[in-house]
Amino acid sequence: TMGMTYALALILPIVSTFFIAFGVLEDSGYLPRLSVIANRLFAAIGLNGRAVLPMVLGLGCVTMATLTTRILHSPRERLITIFLLALAIPCSAQLGVVLGMLGSVSFSAVLTWTLAMVGVLLLAGFLASKLIPGRRIPLLTELPPMRLPIVGNVFKKTGGRLKWYLIEVIPLFLLGTFIMYSLDKIGILPAIIEAGEPLVSGWLGLPKEASAAFVMGFLRRDFGATGLFAMAGQLDPVQAVVGMITITLFIPCFASLMMMVKEQGLKTAVTMVCLIVPFAFFIGGLFNLVMRAIL
Repeated sequence: TMGMTYALALILPIVSTFFIAFGVLEDSGYLPRLSVIANRLFAAIGLNGRAVLPMVLGLGCVTMATLTTRILHSPRERLITIFLLALAIPCSAQLGVVLGMLGSVSFSAVLTWTLAMVGVLLLAGFLASKLIPGRRIPLLTELPPMRLPIVGNVFKKTGGRLKWYLIEVIPLFLLGTFIMYSLDKIGILPAIIEAGEPLVSGWLGLPKEASAAFVMGFLRRDFGATGLFAMAGQLDPVQAVVGMITITLFIPCFASLMMMVKEQGLKTAVTMVCLIVPFAFFIGGLFNLVMRAIL
């Protein structure tokens, strides 16, 4: 039942809100202007300003944002954008948990996490743009006049996107929860948790119980963040920041992974996962060492 509960009770209201807001921005004529504003910054990571649209949508639901990369003009741009979405863009559910936990620690903790995410996004995008062959396509877009949104247009677009969500994403949620349930029943899931304890405790400096949060993070990244949030009383400020940085950079949820497979193929999706998982632990451990040395 977890798949339907999360897909309908938690994620659907959040993405509905984002779709309405997205529709308002779109119908007002602001989104093309946002693309132009972001164009110079995105040029540094081999993209044009149009890629800001899936990035913004990714703050609602990375699975849906992965699907919307189809608006980009070239396979190279879609590949880079999907990689960055999977790596450093937290969905709204996870973002709420992260800010709730770190906000209770200190403003410095929130600022450290934010700078880490922005820095990783720019660094990973820059390296990907250099390593992936192809050229950046210049931004050519028409700037429509700014106007008040038409309510009928907004709700029509929102309804179409929600239908898209229900057809494309919910089956992936159900498949993901079924696989995690099966792994738990045959004993593989507890074995994975036990095997990950040395890395979590030794390199990241977190309590060994935190390894379960990372396994649950594979089902839903906000599951993992919530698992760490539940341990907040056992974590010092450095552990809280390190845990949230690592879980944010960790592999996207299973639904997003399935969408990556659908959009880029199994080989490319597996390659991304093989890059993202060790990179997340490397950055998390690096922050643990640096913050311990400073503090």
